[in-house]
Amino acid sequence: MIDIMLVGTFHYPGRFDVFSNDVQNQIDEFTNKLASFNPNKIAVEFPYGMQNELDKLYARSDKNSFAENVVYDNVERYGSIVPFKSVNEIAQVGFRLGHKLNLDKIYGVDEDIELSDELLYKIKPYMDLDGFFEKMQMMTEQAKDLMGLYSILNSDECITLDHSMYLDANKINLGKYEGSQLVLQWYERNLKIFSNLQNICEKGDKVVVLIGSSHLKILKELITANSEMNLCEGI
Repeated sequence: MIDIMLVGTFHYPGRFDVFSNDVQNQIDEFTNKLASFNPNKIAVEFPYGMQNELDKLYARSDKNSFAENVVYDNVERYGSIVPFKSVNEIAQVGFRLGHKLNLDKIYGVDEDIELSDELLYKIKPYMDLDGFFEKMQMMTEQAKDLMGLYSILNSDECITLDHSMYLDANKINLGKYEGSQLVLQWYERNLKIFSNLQNICEKGDKVVVLIGSSHLKILKELITANSEMNLCEGI
């Protein structure tokens, strides 16, 4: 059996001063909690096909470098070259956790599939995105600190609300099932993420998967349905 702990995250920095002593202490406490699961592998939202680049980034990171904003290297994401900085949640949580556990490697499981701007433009007028984001904001603003925000993002209530945006989009049919086409792209990305996860796992592994919280609903269902995997209690 393969034990999987899914950890839904937001993309740093968000509303936090990541390099303040308080937030650094919170991230350290958070990664200590994840370390207690004793994973032998950590998977992050970085392209599966760019593992060599991720290996270099992890090698250039240092367990004492997380308290300042460091550029590890430039990487290609979604067709653009961007700096990969230590402010990134992959570094702050994933790399930090890897160093705590003395792991040699961090695994990328993402698949760079962008949702169609054309389809989104067509269906956007028929969606209540303002209402959705208002509900999400009301929910996440209840968090008093970073640890509290992680707790909310990984709650069943927040996961269901997050996924509802895609279900609402799915019903929009302007003649060519435009909403379904867009949601299909989202499901394709998540199915490929799950495929990548399957391919990095071996029997007996314990894996922490750090992934954007919007992915949780689909990934939880896929992991639960897989007879070779056991979805473990998260945060």
